[in-house]
Amino acid sequence: MSPYQTTGNICVALAALIFLVPLNYLLWEYARKHLSDSSWVTPALYILTPMWLLLMAGLLCVTGSGGFDWLRLGRPALYVLTVAAALALTVVSFVLVGSYIRPGFAPSFIYYLPLLLVLLATMLLIVLSLNPQLGISPRTVRLPWTIGAGLCLVGGVGFGGYWLATEGVGGIANIAQRLNGPSSQEILTKVSTLDPQTGFDELLGLATRYASREIREAATARLRSHPDFPERLSTELETGYVEPAVEFLYSATLTPAEQARLASPARSAMQRWVGRIPAPNYTTKKNLRDLRRWGTEMFGVLPEKFASTGVDFAPVIADFKERVDPT
Repeated sequence: MSPYQTTGNICVALAALIFLVPLNYLLWEYARKHLSDSSWVTPALYILTPMWLLLMAGLLCVTGSGGFDWLRLGRPALYVLTVAAALALTVVSFVLVGSYIRPGFAPSFIYYLPLLLVLLATMLLIVLSLNPQLGISPRTVRLPWTIGAGLCLVGGVGFGGYWLATEGVGGIANIAQRLNGPSSQEILTKVSTLDPQTGFDELLGLATRYASREIREAATARLRSHPDFPERLSTELETGYVEPAVEFLYSATLTPAEQARLASPARSAMQRWVGRIPAPNYTTKKNLRDLRRWGTEMFGVLPEKFASTGVDFAPVIADFKERVDPT
C-alpha cells in the first residue's frame, strides 16, 4: 500500500467520522433553537475546518498519485487547483450548514441533501481513486465532482473579487468579525453598560437559556436592578415580544411575590403566542415541529412554576395541542 493510499484512506475515515458525529449533532442541536444571531457560526467553523482539511489532504493524495492527470495540467498547477477547489467546497458547505440551521420557510432537507452530496462525492472520489483494488472506476464520480468543484471555485472567486472591488479589504474584515461574533467578555462588558430601563428587551435576550451561565446571570442581575422589575417584565409579557420574556421565566428563579405578579401575564403571553401559530397548510412541517417543541418545553415548566398562584394554564395548553396536533 502506497503512502498516498494510506494517508488518503485515513483522512477520509476521519472526515467521515467528523461528519457523522459532531457535524450532524450540530445541525440537529442548532436547528432546534429559534436563533436571531450567529451563535452557530463558530461551532460550525470548528467542525467544518478540520473536516475539510482532512478532505483536502485526501484530494492532494489523489493529485499526487496521478488521479487528476487527465486534466493535462502540470502537477504544481493541479496541486494549486486542488487546494482552491477544497477551499471553495468548504465555503459551499458552510453556506449549506447555515441555510439548514436557519432555513426560513424552506424545508431543511433541501439544504441537507446538497451538503450530503458534496461530502459523499468528495469522499467517494478519494476512496475510488486511491483504491483501484475495489474494482470500481472513479470515472463515475470524477467528472461530475470536477465540474461541481469548478463551478463552486469560479463562483467563489467571482463573488470574492466583486466584493473586494466594491468594499475593499476592510469590508471582508468586517464580515469575518461579524461572523465570529463578540466574545463572552465583550458581551459581559456590554451587559454591564446596558441601562435596564432603556435596554430591558436586549437584556432579556441575553438572559435566556441559550446564553452561557455567566452571561445569563449578569443579564439577570441587570434586569433585577430595574426599579420596578416585576411591573416592567409583566408589561413585556402582556404586550412585548413573547419568546425572550417567557424564556426568562423558564430559566429564572422567581420569588413568591414575583410568581404572584407574573403568573397571569405569563399565561397571557403564552395565549398570544399560541394564537399566532399558523395553520398547518400555511407553514412548513419543520416550522410546526419547532413551534410544537418550544411550546411543549415552556408548558412543561411554566404551569408548575406558577402552580401556587392558582392561575390555570390548562385552557391555553389545550388550545396549543389542538393547533400543533390537529385532528
